Amino acid sequence: MMIGQLAASTGLSVRTLRFYADAGVLPAQGRTASGYRLFGPEAVARARLVRTLRELGVGLDDIRRVLDAEASLTEVAAEHVRALDAQIRVLRLQRAVLRAFIGSTDPEELRRMTDLTNLTAEQRRRIVDDYLDAVFGDSTSTSAVADKLAMGAPELPDDPTPEQVAAWVEIAELLRDPDFVATSRRMAERARAEGPEPDVAQFEVGKAVDELAGPAARAGVDPASPEALAVVERLEALGPTPSEDRTCVADRIEAFTDRRVGRYWTLVGIVNGWAPSQAPDDIIDTWEWYARALRAHA
Repeated sequence: MMIGQLAASTGLSVRTLRFYADAGVLPAQGRTASGYRLFGPEAVARARLVRTLRELGVGLDDIRRVLDAEASLTEVAAEHVRALDAQIRVLRLQRAVLRAFIGSTDPEELRRMTDLTNLTAEQRRRIVDDYLDAVFGDSTSTSAVADKLAMGAPELPDDPTPEQVAAWVEIAELLRDPDFVATSRRMAERARAEGPEPDVAQFEVGKAVDELAGPAARAGVDPASPEALAVVERLEALGPTPSEDRTCVADRIEAFTDRRVGRYWTLVGIVNGWAPSQAPDDIIDTWEWYARALRAHA
């Protein structure tokens, strides 16, 4: 059949069929005396297959591999699915970045968000690993704190929300902040010096601090007041006997109380989709108040 007949049989335009023929995916069997292409009866099915694959986004090179029996249709389809999955992940990230940026007027913020979200999962994980290496060094494998950080590492999903994108960007910048790294290193060194296994009794004291010091902190009780001293004495009664030096306890609390650490775990929870827990800022307010009360009555 001539190209016009093939067009009528397939619903494709003559121009498209010529393009397929010139690309080598729809070869003609010969030509008329006037030079017009002639196609065999199998050309109808072949042209329809080419059209279907092209509509699915498969490139001409892969179509040629299928038609020349260099690859099966299943293999090419699987390859194309993987490529589409990668493109979809990129598009979803781009959509989330743009949604997260809406309302901002800082072009630099958009650049930072784009750069950090375009990283691969391995590159994002590398940011966390570099932070752990800088904080814990060779002791990473034996540190319970390092294990907790590694197990709770942020994992940006394939289809993140704008809030997850914004949280991941803040995490990445936090983990690259030299001051935050230095603070984390001091915490890790103190944790190693005081031993990897905390006293079980300290867990009970911790709960009591939330229950007793928390209301006082939220009510604005002066840490130097008699009311604050009463809270300190009640908490000391739950701790080790004899009671530890109040200044030393305050030093320990301040060493492990950092708002950025609390913020980090809040952000990780957002990225990883964890259920929200008590606000870390509220917890930190409580412990900071308790430390000031200890010093005021040392």
